[in-house]
Amino acid sequence: MRLAIVYALAVFGCAETASPTPQLSDVDQSVTACGTGPTVKGMDVSYYQGTIDWAKVKADGVQYAIIRVSDGLNTPDTKFDSYWAGSRAAGVLHGAYQFFEPSQDPIAQADMLLAKIGTLQPDDLPPTIDVEVTDGLTATQVAAKVKQWIAHVKAAVGRDPIVYTGMYFWRDSVGGANVLPSALFHAQYTTAACPDIAAPWTTWAFWQYTSTGTVNGISGGVDVDRWNGTMAELQGFLGNGNAAPCGTIDATGGVIDDGDACFEEGGPLDYMRQVSTAGDEGDLIWTHTTDSATEANYGQWNLNFAAAGKYKVGVYTAAAFAQSKQAKYVVHGVAETTAMIDQTAADGWQTLGDYDFAAGDQQWIHLSDNTGEPGTGNTQLVFDAVRLTPSDMSGDGSGSGSGSDGTGGDGGGDDGSTMGSAHSGCNAGGASGGLGIALALLGLVRRRRG
Repeated sequence: MRLAIVYALAVFGCAETASPTPQLSDVDQSVTACGTGPTVKGMDVSYYQGTIDWAKVKADGVQYAIIRVSDGLNTPDTKFDSYWAGSRAAGVLHGAYQFFEPSQDPIAQADMLLAKIGTLQPDDLPPTIDVEVTDGLTATQVAAKVKQWIAHVKAAVGRDPIVYTGMYFWRDSVGGANVLPSALFHAQYTTAACPDIAAPWTTWAFWQYTSTGTVNGISGGVDVDRWNGTMAELQGFLGNGNAAPCGTIDATGGVIDDGDACFEEGGPLDYMRQVSTAGDEGDLIWTHTTDSATEANYGQWNLNFAAAGKYKVGVYTAAAFAQSKQAKYVVHGVAETTAMIDQTAADGWQTLGDYDFAAGDQQWIHLSDNTGEPGTGNTQLVFDAVRLTPSDMSGDGSGSGSGSDGTGGDGGGDDGSTMGSAHSGCNAGGASGGLGIALALLGLVRRRRG
């Protein structure tokens, strides 16, 4: 997509001068964006990226790709078919975008995109219209053509398309047209924490913040994007539009292990090490800590509660691998609170505290590698099980796991510096465990890497 280059360098003027383009390693896994919570890394690509090694892209932490179908009617993207198939094979979620030419027939352009994507699949994002040129038309004319495209695509796929644009272009060249409820894919290259978005949107879904990001598997710069939410929320935004939560914690509580469907690991997966000889359920994941201002790798336990209430949160730390003395757990429930613990303090369950949670999902516990302990120390940070227990109950609630009886951990395993293989980036189904509730409905009971 081309808009942000003009938007950042020419349109900002004195009010918002273009900042040096942030590099992928600096900002791609920022824990918070405008106070909304974790963001998820993605990219958008066209034939300019040439040959893409999608397995390396996935291993580098890219969770989704938005792929160009064409520039209007006359320039189909020669790489679309291979990118579409390659991203799906590698497990990278994907969506299609079309660079919109207002002077051309909007229905014919829409049909060209629809013929390429066919019926939306569970791993497809809704289609995107890239609105960044006028072709000499007035703002009123551009808005009318864009609305025709959106209506036609929505009728075909049953989902509101996404709109890619910038604040000034949408305001001045499209007249601030109201195309809600289409989600916003905002283009702006800035180091600011929050982008300036166009009315009528009040928030952004995706943000393209650089065109010169670096991603393993791609030669040269690439547009890098953020999804404004958690991975679980992105899953719910996919082609089916109504994805159920990964699981449900019932009123008696439960345990979520690192191998369960409600656990998500992020960042370059080559730096996430899996251990199958220690921890709750006999496994855990670790990575090295950093003193960077932003996170690179993280673990997140996504929470969906059947009943609102106050729950005691416990985390499992196996002494053979847990070395961080300042692990910062962000508990996002009714409020967002950070709890710091010494992972070496207990060989088994440790308590973070008691927290209020609402009924429903979009709540989580997040742990990132930027604890403040420098990477030169090779300090290991462990991601394992979390346990949710109603604060007015003496038991530990439902859910399986070797630590769910409230006793200490196994403490087994060899020296953490030698245990654990590099993450393969592959997921496969396995035996039931963890929540023991509702997951069976999804067929996502337990994730295991092969």
